[in-house]
Amino acid sequence: MYVETILPLAVPGTFTYAVPPELGPVQPGVRVAVPMGRGRRMYSAIVRRVSDRPPEGVRTRPVISVLDATPVVTERQLALWDTIADHYVCTLGEVMIAALPGQLLLHSETRITLAHDGPLPGGLPVNAAILLQALGAQQVLTLDQAAGILGVKDPMRAVKALIEQGAVTLEEKLKNTWRPRMVTYVRLAPEGGDEGMMHHWFNEMEKKAPKQLALLMRFVELSRCFSEAPKEVERTTLLNRSGATADMLRQLVKKGMLETYEREADRPAEDPGSGAPPPLSHHQQAALGTIQEAFNEKGTVLLQGVTSSGKTEVYAHLIEERLAAGRQVLYLLPEIALTTQMIARLRKRFGDRIAVFHSRMPQRERTDLWMRMLEGHAPPIVVGARSAIFLPFHDLGLVVVDEEHDPSYKQHDPAPRYHARDMAIVLAALHGARAVLGSATPSMESMFNARSGKYGLAELRERHGQVAMPRIVRVDLRDARKRKAMHGRFSRTLIEHITEALGRREQAILFQNRRGYVPVWQCGICGWVPQCDHCDVSLTYHKQEHRLRCHYCARHYPPPTACGHCASPRLRMLGFGTEKVEEELAEIFPEARVARMDQDTARGKQALERILDGLAQGGIDILVGTQMVTKGLDFDHVSVVGVLHADRLLRFPDFRAHERAFQLMAQVAGRAGRRSRPGTVVVQADEVDHPVLDLVARHDVNGMYEREIAHRRGHGYPPFTRLVKLVLKHRHEDRVASAARALGEELKAGLGDLVLGPDIPPVSRVKDRHLRHLLVKLRRSAHAHDKAFLRDTIDRVMSMPEHSAVQLVVDADPV
Repeated sequence: MYVETILPLAVPGTFTYAVPPELGPVQPGVRVAVPMGRGRRMYSAIVRRVSDRPPEGVRTRPVISVLDATPVVTERQLALWDTIADHYVCTLGEVMIAALPGQLLLHSETRITLAHDGPLPGGLPVNAAILLQALGAQQVLTLDQAAGILGVKDPMRAVKALIEQGAVTLEEKLKNTWRPRMVTYVRLAPEGGDEGMMHHWFNEMEKKAPKQLALLMRFVELSRCFSEAPKEVERTTLLNRSGATADMLRQLVKKGMLETYEREADRPAEDPGSGAPPPLSHHQQAALGTIQEAFNEKGTVLLQGVTSSGKTEVYAHLIEERLAAGRQVLYLLPEIALTTQMIARLRKRFGDRIAVFHSRMPQRERTDLWMRMLEGHAPPIVVGARSAIFLPFHDLGLVVVDEEHDPSYKQHDPAPRYHARDMAIVLAALHGARAVLGSATPSMESMFNARSGKYGLAELRERHGQVAMPRIVRVDLRDARKRKAMHGRFSRTLIEHITEALGRREQAILFQNRRGYVPVWQCGICGWVPQCDHCDVSLTYHKQEHRLRCHYCARHYPPPTACGHCASPRLRMLGFGTEKVEEELAEIFPEARVARMDQDTARGKQALERILDGLAQGGIDILVGTQMVTKGLDFDHVSVVGVLHADRLLRFPDFRAHERAFQLMAQVAGRAGRRSRPGTVVVQADEVDHPVLDLVARHDVNGMYEREIAHRRGHGYPPFTRLVKLVLKHRHEDRVASAARALGEELKAGLGDLVLGPDIPPVSRVKDRHLRHLLVKLRRSAHAHDKAFLRDTIDRVMSMPEHSAVQLVVDADPV
């Protein structure tokens, strides 16, 4: 038997191995341990195909062991991997690394073992002798353990001396780190299942063992063991809540009153949910009916609904239908930050029939959910961020992509650089499921597909409960500066609206799409700006840590005390970020509780939850943040939203700039006035009459589409073409320039004006590597032909000796 395998390596193609007869039959989707390369490295590979014929002209090496009795990757998952690798021009190994939880991606670790049981050699170097002594006691050491014993980073010099003496050998052993996490619970012993016996125990222990009695009483209280709805009690919870020791619990177990048992964590008892579904409004019912009717003919439907129109409740009714049919549901969200709010809302409706999956979860929890889904024991609803599309669904019936326009659905680094929205539609098709894409501001591509008939289209044009759309107030910053009507970064108009909201005990959200304190320090004499030593970009000052930081390579630098060019001490700060906005707000509103939400404050497992909980529970009066504050957050008491400098969004050098600016401003405006009263949105800009701001003020999504689609059609940009961005990198500028020039010439020979560049990007060096960009437009009418030509040209040019050292990043459908 021969198996074609996928290895977790960024190398093209698959690899075929022979399966020794003693290992038995092998199925596609199982993991096998295989050797790779000239050394003794081993990898856990996924079997893609099984054959009884050897490959022609290739010498096959044997599989070392079969790691699974049943597949850990399904056939539909392998089909999805193939689609991703083909469409996003990457390797199957890169898709495998992204798809599998880390604990299923077994890796080999080099182990040092004694070569024989005979006498040990003498006259060794000190480190080698220490290592040999440790091996005599432990028999086996990993290289990491050897480094720790010797106190060095690389122990190979000592190991090599032992190898030359024939004292030790090296071997590779696959390290399997996954074990299901077990939790210990406490319950009544079988003979203690009636209240009469319990009263007898109470009387016995009242005088002899009062502390054990207190522990037993707390168990009865927590477990409600004699009620109609008893609860499981974790051992650690019982000990913490009772203040008892583990020895006291052991005594109760020994006396036959209680007993302990284990089960895998995160497998709660089934709870169907107790929240009664609210009735749908007339508009919601109409939208639901439109979606259901469209599903009869189309696999995907776009739900375009204004902010706070009740799209989630429409999703919930669709989910109920699929659950009633015994099928699974995938609910995708663009940001991990949104999962907390959405899970709380869905759990009221569906109870514990919900599982969560995203990249910030511990590896053990991600692996556990994966294995439960393979076994068919997982909850039927999965709520997660983009990586949830890789889970092993067995009967997926519905995929919901909420906030489908959000660029966070796109994976940027490392490969595969997939778009989760698009691959979720592919996933749904593989299962014969239906997909619904929802947004108040849909992407141009989704709107085009809906209007051209490829997708179905349903609309929700009114907010739920007849709440009015927020009022948009535009402030001319140039005029405000002339009239001295600015206080720092805030116009008098914005300050007045925030003051009124705080007086009514309401909240405000301010949007500034730049983190840090100030983006630029500059010399007042010669104009020198401090830059990163490893990237061609200016450094951003972060006041809280009093450091300059590069937002490209994350290096930190001490702030300069004088100009690095002319030595002048006259340094000034230009611009402003969220940290400076937060500081100025504290000065203007000293009694208000101000918080910040950006990448700096949202680090850590619970950081985002603390910020969102603070806003929801009234512990924050004003929240300032970057794009994070625009992402579908739902809070009752936010009545004022401020966009501090809209021009920066509109002037970004990208063909999607106006689309992105409209989406961001419309989305952040939607955070205001989501309940009983309409909110107010204050948009500060130098160019207040910009056409995009007019569309934002009118909440005119369709008008924005008509304006933007005409530009896209005229210039040949998506959705009329598909884009592939090529980024070339090398430490030597002449090498990367030469490779980019050669690749550009070869591509233009076949595609002509559809190839733009090569260009030097605005940030031309990152992490000591010089960059060049090429942009390739692929015609939709000849997409397969153009992409095949692109692949062949890349392989041919980049394999030339003079260009082979240049790194090439291929980004299909860049955003």
